[in-house]
Amino acid sequence: MERVIVKKDEGGLFDIRPIANYFASAKSGSYMVEVKRIRNTRSLDQNAWLWGCIYPLLLTALNAEGWEFTTTDEVHEFFKGMFRKTRHVNKLTGEVVEIGSSTANMDTAMFSEYCEQLRNYGRDFLNVEIPDPDKLWREKE
Repeated sequence: MERVIVKKDEGGLFDIRPIANYFASAKSGSYMVEVKRIRNTRSLDQNAWLWGCIYPLLLTALNAEGWEFTTTDEVHEFFKGMFRKTRHVNKLTGEVVEIGSSTANMDTAMFSEYCEQLRNYGRDFLNVEIPDPDKLWREKE
């Protein structure tokens, strides 16, 4: 499968030359074109906030509520199962299994939404307030 990227500028103009160039050299036949907006994957700062602030605070709060989690990795799996689950159905038996899906390929918007879900859960169920991300956190270390 080939990928051709078309960019649209702020004024609403876009350049379709990459598509025309692709088809100019393509073999004869039918083609399917799928349009998908490209988004940046989660940032390193977002990931650092999740693993360095959110998960440690949730780990402490969960343990105070009686859970016996010992690592942030366990907390990660717990919340993936809660907020990032996908359903898988056995087509022969009808059995349904839900598995927490990865956060690694989330774009920045999806990742921000996931972090807000964690913050809301912490506030609503664990009585823990997770601070906003600090853009200057690297300078303070």
